[in-house]
Amino acid sequence: MKKSILSLVLLAAFAQPAFSAETITVTHSKVPAPTLIDLGPAGDSAGDQRIWHFLGAAPGNVAVSIGFIMTTTAQSQDPAQLDSRMTDAVFSFGEGTADTLLVHGIGLYPKNGSTVKVSQTLERAIIGGTGKYAGANGTVFSTHLADGTWEHVFKVE
Repeated sequence: MKKSILSLVLLAAFAQPAFSAETITVTHSKVPAPTLIDLGPAGDSAGDQRIWHFLGAAPGNVAVSIGFIMTTTAQSQDPAQLDSRMTDAVFSFGEGTADTLLVHGIGLYPKNGSTVKVSQTLERAIIGGTGKYAGANGTVFSTHLADGTWEHVFKVE
């Protein structure tokens, strides 16, 4: 019995996660126009969805397939104010979809825009992953750069 407990303690002490903590930067060009699905009352309203799929790159010229679904959760009555939108995103690294990072969060967006303002950074949660990122968590910082491109810095734990 004592040997079994000692073995389990040693196994737990030396067990390594499927991946090690790392920082990954993904970049991509300007975001294409989204597919807009009008799910609420006619016109711009809570419940509307914006959907994207586009390509990016990670260090070492690794291809990254990126999919976003953004749902309007609340609207400001003042046209000069910002709307709240919830985002679910999947970043798939390399060939296929074996190694993915899953992202979720809320951001504030201009009423008439599909993306955040230039030079603004959004922080969202990494809520999981697959393949070498199975069980991942952490934070991703997404920045809309001045030239219209994007940078997503993943702090994976």
